Amino acid sequence: MIFVLMIARLAEKVLKLLHKGATTLPGRIALFLKSNILIRLSRGVKVIMITGTNGKTTSARMIEEGLKESGKSYFMNRSGANLITGITTSFIMNSSIFGRCRKDYALIECDENALKKVSLYIDAEILLVTNVFRDQLDRYGEVSSTLSAIKTGAENMPDCILILNADDPLTYSLSVLPNRCFTYGMNIPLHMGGRSDTDYCIFCKSPYKYSYRTYSQLGGFCCESCGYKRENPDFSVDAILETGADFSSVFVNLNGHNSIFKINLGGVYNIYNSIGSAAVLSVLGIDIKTLENSLKSFNGAFGRMENFGSTKMLLVKNPAGFTQTMNYIKPLTINNLVFVLNDNAADGCDVSWIWDADIEIGENVKNIYAFGVRSGDMALRLKYEGYDPKIITSYKEFYAVTDEDNTVIIPTYTAMMALRPYLAQKYKKDEFWK
Repeated sequence: MIFVLMIARLAEKVLKLLHKGATTLPGRIALFLKSNILIRLSRGVKVIMITGTNGKTTSARMIEEGLKESGKSYFMNRSGANLITGITTSFIMNSSIFGRCRKDYALIECDENALKKVSLYIDAEILLVTNVFRDQLDRYGEVSSTLSAIKTGAENMPDCILILNADDPLTYSLSVLPNRCFTYGMNIPLHMGGRSDTDYCIFCKSPYKYSYRTYSQLGGFCCESCGYKRENPDFSVDAILETGADFSSVFVNLNGHNSIFKINLGGVYNIYNSIGSAAVLSVLGIDIKTLENSLKSFNGAFGRMENFGSTKMLLVKNPAGFTQTMNYIKPLTINNLVFVLNDNAADGCDVSWIWDADIEIGENVKNIYAFGVRSGDMALRLKYEGYDPKIITSYKEFYAVTDEDNTVIIPTYTAMMALRPYLAQKYKKDEFWK
């Protein structure tokens, strides 16, 4: 064990000297030398794990604010390296040379498909499942495959407390597992659009009926055939009091205790992220005042609704997230709107998902651009919606466009990772792993 950790630590130091993030390679080396090293590294640590299609990174950062505000000793895989290599690296960086963790809590964002493997070595105390939407088809397959992977992960951790999105018929189906379970959701109809990724009951295949929807398949679902339905959640948003481009104010019920949360981010999906994160922190025993303060002070995760001066970056990676991002920007006054579409491995080589998103651009957008490896595909998709985007062909042109005020960049993952360093350096923000 000591030898393995020394080699991994050496790799970390070399990478840091080269100004690299050292987010996965140390873990890759350690796993090669000792495949079950996570069992030892996670022993005695209270692990909070977050998985699901959308909202993992933002939810993790919101929970981090609560842990920080309450004075807990913790670490997290802050870089978003959420496969087993990145998770192992985070444990190595926060353990002694003898493999004993120096923190009480580990806050771990975990890829949905990676969960079934990670859960063999880590026995989490809490697992937050945000939602299940269609994602990269060439990597995740259909939503049933994603849900199956998460279910296997939960089954591997029978003592884990599940925090489930009660509005999602896919996610909420995990409540049949024997794990102790809490739920969260929104008790108000929003009708924000988006195509459903599941129209038929997961148990009997009969069509769902809805009393209301928030967006996509989220809402008051019910199967009249077998009785599977949304139950009133333990943690709920009961009213949206005020919304703006960079904030929301909501009235919440936290397992019988009422409060008003001011969320320091815009977008209905961030209201979901906040109530899910509040559920996790409440189950950990953190008081309501601390929750209020932590959500109020949170200002976003890297690349996810992140501000760089008057430039805003909004990551998209699947139809549901893309649709809600477009809903968010619709009322904004935007000088330059730049879509950046890549098809690298981390994005998914199949970009057909852009055709399943509802793209409606607001009236106050002056210029529309397409950039990235698949800029032509993005431009064609926009043309089919009646827009006339200009294609950016070089980084020099991109930098010139984004130097102008009131610019919004909508990139896929690898595009965000390639473009963010320029903006971070320009506006003196931390690198993504810090």
